[in-house]
Amino acid sequence: MMKFQLTQSSRLLFITAGVSLILILGAILTHQTGILGNMIILSVFIVSVPQFFFGYQEFKDIKEMEEKFPLFLRDMIESLRSGMPFHQAVMYNSKLDYGRLSVEIKKMSNQISWGVPFNRVIDQFGERLKKSKNISIALKIIRESYFSGGDVVSTLEAVADANLTLDEADKEKKSLLNQYVVLMYGLAFLFVGIVVAINKLMIPIFQASSLPGGAEALGLTNPCNRCNGFTCTICGGYSAMSSNLFSIDPSTIGAYYTSLFFLMSIIVSFSSGLVAGQISENSIFAGLKHSLIMTFSVVGAFYILIYVKLLGV
Repeated sequence: MMKFQLTQSSRLLFITAGVSLILILGAILTHQTGILGNMIILSVFIVSVPQFFFGYQEFKDIKEMEEKFPLFLRDMIESLRSGMPFHQAVMYNSKLDYGRLSVEIKKMSNQISWGVPFNRVIDQFGERLKKSKNISIALKIIRESYFSGGDVVSTLEAVADANLTLDEADKEKKSLLNQYVVLMYGLAFLFVGIVVAINKLMIPIFQASSLPGGAEALGLTNPCNRCNGFTCTICGGYSAMSSNLFSIDPSTIGAYYTSLFFLMSIIVSFSSGLVAGQISENSIFAGLKHSLIMTFSVVGAFYILIYVKLLGV
């Protein structure tokens, strides 16, 4: 009979999904659309935020293990050259510190000491680290060399050199692309600067227009004052945002454009963060990290700008 083992991340997903389902069902029973909408948004955060942190922590662990793996191979080479068998070399080097990789090496050592066949030990080690492409390929090469009777020491040296070369190439790539990450951050805050310029320069000019009807003739009134149908739902969100988040009178033109520019800035900052993570580390989790940093920074910038009267007037 097959046994299904849930990881900590999967267990947390089931728990958060259950809590979210209870919140949504409770909101449905209230028969109030506003409460239901808020519970759906809250449920999305309850489910997604813990999964993001687990995913990002796993991503960091994989990166650390890939950096330490060549050091482990070098120590294995020295142990093998001293005359130790492969399995004893693993047990000996499990006592050394390789960061997060030490946990996996100690598991191998424990399995060997319990009499588990060495081929199963190697296979299970590779299965646990299958999310690391570099380590998985290296383990397959080492396994084939060991069980086919090849020169294991030479194989380990070649694999260690290849992993070191890949690690150095990744670091060089990251250092070269960091300037583009900075550019993504600059674009997010440049957009906020453009919003301030529009709010302080262009809108007052149009409002002071000598055309008949002034600002209304140029369409620079609050369109939510004359909404109808589905547009009133959108305007309701703008009004709630301007009054609850920024304490701005929702009937004014500043309330509408502040809310509109705020949402646009959030979209720009979140998208820029995803691009920054993909450029620098080729990972969606790194992108989400940058997105969160940019988004919270932009939100803070909006509050400061509204407080000093550069927005919302």
